[in-house]
Amino acid sequence: MTKRATKQETELRVAHAAELVAEGRAYSSITSLVAEKYGISRRRARQITSNAYLLLKDDLEEGDLNRPEMTAKLVCTLETAMFRAMQEKQYSAVASNAKVLMKLIGLEAKIKS
Repeated sequence: MTKRATKQETELRVAHAAELVAEGRAYSSITSLVAEKYGISRRRARQITSNAYLLLKDDLEEGDLNRPEMTAKLVCTLETAMFRAMQEKQYSAVASNAKVLMKLIGLEAKIKS
């Protein structure tokens, strides 16, 4: 039977995943890296990755960045993530990032209509 992670270990894992998010890595890539590094299930790794996104969201909401600055940073990060995913032939990650990018810049609603 495997040992459960302590609260501190879980916080460190979430912080590590948040660093990967900030680097522009794709969600599925982060999940795989976290699962492998900590020897945990993909399900648990997905929870940690989701918590990392929430951590960054909370940090941004508390910060003093205005919307245009944040939008520009997100566009750049998403484009970088898509480029890296294409290089690694992770096409599902490319599609996921493209979907987020389209929603961010307002193209999603136009395509649906």
